[in-house]
Amino acid sequence: MTLPTRSAPATSLPISRRLTRAAVEFLPPMVVALLILPYIIQYGKFIPWEPSTIDLQVYVYAVKDMLAGKDIFGTTTPSWNLYFIYPPIAAILMTPLAFGPYLLWQVVWTGGLVWAQQSVLKRCGAPRGWKLGLLGIAVVLAVEPVRTTLGYGQVNTLLMALVIADLLPDPPDQPRRIPQGILIGLAAAIKLTPALFVIFMFLIGKRRAAIAAIISFAVFTGIGAILLFRETVVFFSGLSGGDTRTASPLYTGNQSLLGVFFRFGDSSRTTTLLGLALVAASWWQSNEKVFAVAIVGVTTCLASPLSWTHHYVWILPMAMAVLSPGVPRWARYIGGFWVVWVCICLPLAVLPYGGGRERQFDFLQQLVANLGPILGVILLVGLAWQLVVSTRARPALAAAP
Repeated sequence: MTLPTRSAPATSLPISRRLTRAAVEFLPPMVVALLILPYIIQYGKFIPWEPSTIDLQVYVYAVKDMLAGKDIFGTTTPSWNLYFIYPPIAAILMTPLAFGPYLLWQVVWTGGLVWAQQSVLKRCGAPRGWKLGLLGIAVVLAVEPVRTTLGYGQVNTLLMALVIADLLPDPPDQPRRIPQGILIGLAAAIKLTPALFVIFMFLIGKRRAAIAAIISFAVFTGIGAILLFRETVVFFSGLSGGDTRTASPLYTGNQSLLGVFFRFGDSSRTTTLLGLALVAASWWQSNEKVFAVAIVGVTTCLASPLSWTHHYVWILPMAMAVLSPGVPRWARYIGGFWVVWVCICLPLAVLPYGGGRERQFDFLQQLVANLGPILGVILLVGLAWQLVVSTRARPALAAAP
């Protein structure tokens, strides 16, 4: 993959330079994130500084209820009445949120999300130092899924960073501190959609890493079952199918294929991966590894029963991948347009939504509501077709005199 050349490995730099570079890369986007945080989600305040991090609030309330012996799936937050819908192990891992002031956790959580996005950018080939710091500011301001993940206090960017760290280590030639697959298993235990990367690892020949991911998932899920058995049974017998207990798949903000089907009047809950993990594997073997990982990531969003606009953080590695000349020109154009479309988030900006109004959309409104997933399908099916054509062409070329 032809992207900006990586700088010298951090481990080869003096500690003072490493700390300086880390500060230059992290602090600018972090400061911008804290400044805009109160304005991202409705009802936030700048003075006094009170961002409306409503999903982080869900995590805090659920953890406090868990420690009090209450049902985490019965937890609701004031005003918004949102439910905790993650596997029980997620609540267990979030236990520290129960201690200390909420304001502190808003800052710490925001810092974790900014660190995660910067980690993804550098592992996908972004230049290091002040250029990465400036790029991070642009991402915070312009990439809607990343910005709203910050605003809600969600986990999306953190989970993406775990997957990327597992597959695209930085620097790639250094010994791993954590065996490959463990972080993907952890991400899948917290939120099921990253489990597609386990299949992907099998397809690219990383069987040991895939098995490690399965074991990691089982261990973390098992810990959740030991400590919260009833809640684990409740989750895997219902909530794991994508039930948010508040919003319908019809909602305009649901940019999965299921959301498209619902808005066009089909209430089927069946979606397929269309064999796209195999397509991604072919690009990994072609050394377009960032593109391969991005394909799997956005496929999880398309295939998930519910993918809100802020779940599409995988558009970030896709944006880096479409800069590579190794990706076909047509794919760079379609992928680039998809990146821009997701970033500006027109469905929520210009359309009425909620209360079933999506069923009354005219043709133009349906186009705006559904163009994002449609672009994704066009890109991925096109890549699948190209793989089929190239596979058929190889025997013919081999047989030529």
